[in-house]
Amino acid sequence: MPTKKSSSPDVIASLRSVVPGIFDTAQRSGTGYRKHAVALYKLQLQCHDSDTEELTGEDAFNKEFIRNLNKILGIKKREPSAEKVVKLVATFVQVSYEKDMQALAKSVKARQDAAGVDPDDVFSVQQPGEGEEAEVDTPSSRFVELLIKYLLQGFQAKEKHTRLRCCQIVAMSVTSLGEIDEDLYFDLIKKLVERIRDKEASIRVHAAIALSKLQSGEDSDGGEVSDALLGLMQNDPSAEVRRAVLLNIAKSPMTIPFVLERARDVDPTNRKCLFLKVMPPIDYHLLSIEDRERLLAAGVNDRDPNVKRACVRMIGESWLTFANQNLLELTSSLDVVDSPAANKVMQSLFAAYPEIPENLQFDQELWETLTPEMAFIIRSTLEYFSERKNAEHIDKHLPEVMQLAQLLESFGAKLEAEQSEEMRPDLEFIIHQLLLVARMSDFPDELGRREMLTLMRKMIMVPEIPENNIEAVADIIRKLSINEQDFIRIMVEVVSDVREMAPDVDAASTENTRLEALLVSIKSLIIIKYILQRCFDALSEGSSMYGLLTECVVPAVQSSESVLQEYGIECLALCCLLDKSLAVDNIMLFVQAVKQGSGELHAKGLAALLDIAFMYGISDLAPSLGTPEDLVELLYAELESPDEKIQATAGEGLAKLLYAHRIPEPGGVLGELLVLYYHPSTAANDALRQCLAYFFPAFSYMSHENQAVMQQVAVDSICRLVGVLKQQSSDTQSGATQGQVAQQIVTWSDPRIFEAIAAMNGGTGMRTSARMGTYSQLAVDALKRMFTESPATRKVLVQMLNKLALDENTPHTLLQQMFVLTRTLSQQEVFSDMISRNALLRFETLLLKHLEVESADDVNLESWLEEPEMAAVFEFISSLDGDDDASAASSEEEEDLNEADETEADGAGSAAS
Repeated sequence: MPTKKSSSPDVIASLRSVVPGIFDTAQRSGTGYRKHAVALYKLQLQCHDSDTEELTGEDAFNKEFIRNLNKILGIKKREPSAEKVVKLVATFVQVSYEKDMQALAKSVKARQDAAGVDPDDVFSVQQPGEGEEAEVDTPSSRFVELLIKYLLQGFQAKEKHTRLRCCQIVAMSVTSLGEIDEDLYFDLIKKLVERIRDKEASIRVHAAIALSKLQSGEDSDGGEVSDALLGLMQNDPSAEVRRAVLLNIAKSPMTIPFVLERARDVDPTNRKCLFLKVMPPIDYHLLSIEDRERLLAAGVNDRDPNVKRACVRMIGESWLTFANQNLLELTSSLDVVDSPAANKVMQSLFAAYPEIPENLQFDQELWETLTPEMAFIIRSTLEYFSERKNAEHIDKHLPEVMQLAQLLESFGAKLEAEQSEEMRPDLEFIIHQLLLVARMSDFPDELGRREMLTLMRKMIMVPEIPENNIEAVADIIRKLSINEQDFIRIMVEVVSDVREMAPDVDAASTENTRLEALLVSIKSLIIIKYILQRCFDALSEGSSMYGLLTECVVPAVQSSESVLQEYGIECLALCCLLDKSLAVDNIMLFVQAVKQGSGELHAKGLAALLDIAFMYGISDLAPSLGTPEDLVELLYAELESPDEKIQATAGEGLAKLLYAHRIPEPGGVLGELLVLYYHPSTAANDALRQCLAYFFPAFSYMSHENQAVMQQVAVDSICRLVGVLKQQSSDTQSGATQGQVAQQIVTWSDPRIFEAIAAMNGGTGMRTSARMGTYSQLAVDALKRMFTESPATRKVLVQMLNKLALDENTPHTLLQQMFVLTRTLSQQEVFSDMISRNALLRFETLLLKHLEVESADDVNLESWLEEPEMAAVFEFISSLDGDDDASAASSEEEEDLNEADETEADGAGSAAS
């Protein structure tokens, strides 16, 4: 340990100038923190008095240090000078800890040398000296304990900046605390757990970081600290807090499943951090196959391109390293046979690292001994080159058509002879991959074409052929056919051959016979479905496809077997897409399937109805439905379905109809979709919300007409949503605040954004002033609604006004209307809270600026009375019931509203971060 010297009176006297000088230099330079920390450490040793129990010099140093520290504890967040002092304090604690450890190690070594102990002999019994424990008690250790106790007092301060600075210093210093008193340690844990529930997100961030660093090995597998951190990572409304826990929490078998959940975090930065910083050091072998699949599926399907790139980088730089740079080993760690994400993972990996597919080699022996993983890699590689039209690499890897046919026949024979139910899925998967490879061939030689066509007709006749293989076979036959009519002819013959395999069924038939006949009918309908999906020519009554319609499809729709009804409805819908008269004649059949059907029949009927409406438009189908409104009302009812799949299908279908201008009066439908998108009941319906998240900006910025529709429904939708969102719990991550919802809808209505997007795409539009007219009408509508809406709704609307982009292109008449309505609201004292009154005053000031008037008293309202455009506004004001005090509100509602102010502000800050 350092030699203890009596403190000099001169040193103690100089503390008042030396310590502030070091603090001042550190906060001015912003560099050399370690140099300043070492200077403080030396000064601390000089003040240390070993000859007296009162520790006069040491106490003087500690008090002077705390006095200087106090000056920055109340300074606001992100103030540079305060941040630099915090770094200085943390560095000083770190330097003190390092110096103490070096001194202790030196002391132990000296004692070992004196005792003749070999430090490399692990079997030597090393007894600590009697004074070793005392030597751990140093000026630095005593200072750290004093500092922590002092900062813990600040954890309870009323001033948020003080709580923030205290938590910040503890978080930055906690790894350098060394051995501290056990009671102090548990008190620190307790106080930090309290601070992670602080109402300020920045304080929760530093408390979470400190707690994460205090996790012990046992606690990381379950305990108070881990439970508190996991709860914070799952439920905290602040993305920054969740990210702090994600980056710092100890990774263990118990915490990793919770860490993986952040792949679905609402904040894209958190999702990116998971793939870029958290997961790369973790060996993927420690994860279950299901966890790997979910993680990769979330990453490669993420809407944010930065998250996608981070996920692919994790695979290419981390997971491939853990797989010894062996692509086959990495692929074997995924369940490629049943994985919905494996294909996209591989294509994304190849796109990011093109050298991987370019260096792959597939020899003849490999083709003959295919495994599911190897077949998957081959197909993915060829698909990658096919999408990029890289003929050189395709020709290099793609076998001759005859060889492909022989491989398919060989594996088909193995499948037929295979008795093990465990092996059959693997063989079916290999065959499917080979079919997809064959689909990429150009079939250049006639002999190979004939051989492949014969094999395809043979394969499709196999009774147990999977449905996805039927689809691949249909694609290959379409490619082998001369034209569409030739394809239909071949496939109709195939259907006829399949139907001949069905046994005759009568009243005396056994259950097995009936089941066999049912399976043949299902297979026939599946083949018909894939035929229709590959046809584009209009159906004619004399065509062979019409024969299949009457012989197979119609009987299936009329069958008592629900599974036949489902396939029949699907095939009939595809026929209707090729024949408008057929669609008009059968549209009520699909309506009945939606109204009376259940399960898959209901879902397929709804999908068919939406597809037909998209193809021909609701107005053209109206003669068979009654009125266009009847069909829209039917689809509205589906939006309220408890089945998330049905709800998502209806929402997506209506969005497509709006986008294609297939709905005569789009405003009502758009308003319903806006409410549905933000409604708390759809928070768990990812498919619906993801679809609508793409739809609203695409629809609004596609044309001026579309944006005008958005502007027309904006105010009404906001008013409807305020009441809905008020009931929503404020601590849910998925819920947007009322202000955020209003701001987003206003953004979609903003013609300036439309103009910017049009300019980027090289387009032009109508004059800015004309667009600003419909946009400014939004403000007039909002002002009118303030006279009659609830206090909560008024508050959202008045705050929204100041977000509107009024400029020199805003029509003068609309500015006048806004001013009259604003003045009337002020005079009637509609708003009882100061925030809303100030917001209204700011908006009025903005209007006066655009009207080029100094004050409201300078406005000549009498002259405006004579203007025809102002008549509607004055008539509206006159129609208001004078006895109805618009500013009155129940005290309970006003109290709730004021309490919500701070909560919403926190939420808005979280969204901004």
